[in-house]
Amino acid sequence: MKDNKINAVIAIITLVGAVLMALALSFAIGKWSFGQSRYHLLIKFPNASGISTNSAVKYAGANVGRVSEIRVIRRVDQTQDPDTLLYNAVEVVAEINKDVEVGKDVTATIKQDGLGIAAMYILLSPGGDHTSKLLADGSVIQGHMPYDLTSLVQPAGEALDKAKSLINELQPIVVRLDSISTKMATQLPPLIDHADKFLVDGDSVMANLDSAESREHINTMLASMRVASENLKVVSSNAKALTATLAEKPWRVFWGGPSIRPPSESDVLKSNTVIPLTPDVDVNGATPSIKKNTTSTPSSARPAPLIN
Repeated sequence: MKDNKINAVIAIITLVGAVLMALALSFAIGKWSFGQSRYHLLIKFPNASGISTNSAVKYAGANVGRVSEIRVIRRVDQTQDPDTLLYNAVEVVAEINKDVEVGKDVTATIKQDGLGIAAMYILLSPGGDHTSKLLADGSVIQGHMPYDLTSLVQPAGEALDKAKSLINELQPIVVRLDSISTKMATQLPPLIDHADKFLVDGDSVMANLDSAESREHINTMLASMRVASENLKVVSSNAKALTATLAEKPWRVFWGGPSIRPPSESDVLKSNTVIPLTPDVDVNGATPSIKKNTTSTPSSARPAPLIN
């Protein structure tokens, strides 16, 4: 009999503990408010992914309520989001504590603290108009779409694919540049060495030319070249006179007679132009006459005058 009483007491204590734990859990998740008065805000979203019943509602980061219901809006009753131009497909009912004053300038957004398995919630952010009217029970708010990581990952994947194809196209160019770099690494140093040697040799040549001995040697060479040039000038004048004489009557070389007289050496050295040849005089002191061709040949085709 005593054991039955002990078992009954244990059962009652267990039952009371279970009830207390259920009440505490319900209070923790906001299921029951224990007499705390709340009002409702209707937040419309084109997509409310991540939000469920009992999701937290925060105002400026502080917990002020919870999501009591999520309703699907009929197609004929859907309104358009002015920002995204998408139609609001769901309506989230948010229970807000009565002592929280929310103005009409508030912005409702779906947020998540961190990444991964962190729970998503609705964040009510106050605007800059502190004089805006307060929202009453049952007011409607246009919610803003959350930023979805998948919307960022997809363009990033496409960009990586394009970068990969670009790298594949540039691979032959990179290989060719690598070969050019290898050739330059092997051939450029000897070329630089030769260029340095050429510069050193050029400097030594210029240094030698700048000496007094080199200048004297160059002046001597120039003087010798001038003498040789003058001698060649005189010789060419004499050769021209002899050629003209032989062209008229070649036998004069053997039999003698008047000939073409070359200009004097002094006249040749002083002149910068061609000196015309003059006919020589015979033994009696008379200048030989020049025979003229009496044929009616055009002036352009007439032969040169002959010297007797």
